[in-house]
Amino acid sequence: GSVVGSGRNNSIQSGYFERYKGRLPWPADKGYISGHFGVQPHPVLKHVTINNKGIYIQCPPHTNARAIYEGIVTSRFALPGGGWAVIIQHGNYRSVYANLTNIYVREGDRVNAKQSIGQIYTDEDNGKTELQFSIYYGNSLQNPENWITR
Repeated sequence: GSVVGSGRNNSIQSGYFERYKGRLPWPADKGYISGHFGVQPHPVLKHVTINNKGIYIQCPPHTNARAIYEGIVTSRFALPGGGWAVIIQHGNYRSVYANLTNIYVREGDRVNAKQSIGQIYTDEDNGKTELQFSIYYGNSLQNPENWITR
């Protein structure tokens, strides 16, 4: 536990985050990886590639996104084209949860691992409920699949 008023809890520091590489909980209650990190063939167009900044996790409707590690909510903002994103700071690392609706946290909130931060938005056109999830170390993108538990 931490002492009230003691400022930052040391476990938020990056060194602790790094210790959990490959063992962090999934950023969704349930689902499967429907889009991998990095350059991928386009799902429909031949000879076209897409470069994913994170991974996509397809989930059942009404699934919550959840924090992968304790941290501080540094921003929540509307995305162009709909949906919301939440960014959580973990020392030098940040986790980004996009395509949300019904956000449960505010900027400045301290969150715990596995705490629900918002509901994943369901696209009315195609019925997909898909979380876009990214991890940054400073400004460099990480492959989230190397961080979350298999």
